[in-house]
Amino acid sequence: MEANQKIKVLIIDDQPLVLDILSKGLVRDPMIEVIGTATDGQIGLNLIKREKPDVIVLDLEMPKMNGIDFLLRLNSINPIPTIVLSALTDKDSKLTRDAFEAGAVDFIKKPSGGSQGLLDVISQLWIKIKIAVNEDVHHLKTEPKNYELPPTVIDRQTKTDTVILGMGAMEYSSDSQKMLKIYALGSCVSLAMFCPSKNIYGLSHIALPYSGTDLEKAEELPGYFCDTAPGEMLRRMIAMGCNRNEIFAKIAGGAKTRAEIGNYFNIGQKNIIALKASLLKNNINLVAQDVGGDISRTVYIKPNETNLYIHHPINGTWKI
Repeated sequence: MEANQKIKVLIIDDQPLVLDILSKGLVRDPMIEVIGTATDGQIGLNLIKREKPDVIVLDLEMPKMNGIDFLLRLNSINPIPTIVLSALTDKDSKLTRDAFEAGAVDFIKKPSGGSQGLLDVISQLWIKIKIAVNEDVHHLKTEPKNYELPPTVIDRQTKTDTVILGMGAMEYSSDSQKMLKIYALGSCVSLAMFCPSKNIYGLSHIALPYSGTDLEKAEELPGYFCDTAPGEMLRRMIAMGCNRNEIFAKIAGGAKTRAEIGNYFNIGQKNIIALKASLLKNNINLVAQDVGGDISRTVYIKPNETNLYIHHPINGTWKI
């Protein structure tokens, strides 16, 4: 993609009001063009052949073809970076895990509160779309298969012992049953911090190097940026009872992706440099890293351990 090209976005949601608000809100960013909308997955697949979007914003619960079924069918043909925007996607929801395993690259829980709630997530989508367009998703190509959403409210609210972090998210735990996980890191970086004496561990999914690009967003979600995430994680872990001298960090990600755009050129390397500088500034000991290269990494922390596990669909699983 050329630096002066707009990011072409397709929105798929069965609610006309949602389509209208998102379409009008997203194009307020001069880098984004909404090239089409669809009210179910099948219409979305038909539009993709003609419009060739760069990024898709996708609901899960729709008639004819639900969002996860759409992802599975899309990835059997031509994977495209997809952000799930759904009321069903809690961070520890089984449906969120299923969406990522089907090929989603990020998610936002669709807010309650009608139109005002949707307006509040527009700024998140601006950032997430600009990062998602750089994600290398060619490895997501799979054989076609079907997926049916659970039929009842109880089934749809099924939780797992895994907490999934979207871009900009931070999570902490001392729960002996809870795993923290980030799927398919491309240019983004993960920051894992550990306090063994208190059995407290934390993970951030960092998307951009410097908060100066969006100070308001940095205050709301410091986990988005390399220069704000380490300090905030340190502060919160100390508040949970950790001795700062015992806390150490491990990092992974920051790959060079196949797609580059405008100011996000070589974003992976910029993230690595900025994150290391921020760790040094906050006197946080970096003990291990697996960064750079050109591979997508899924990372996770298991409870009661101080390992950062890394998985790649071809290279397998290893730990640092």
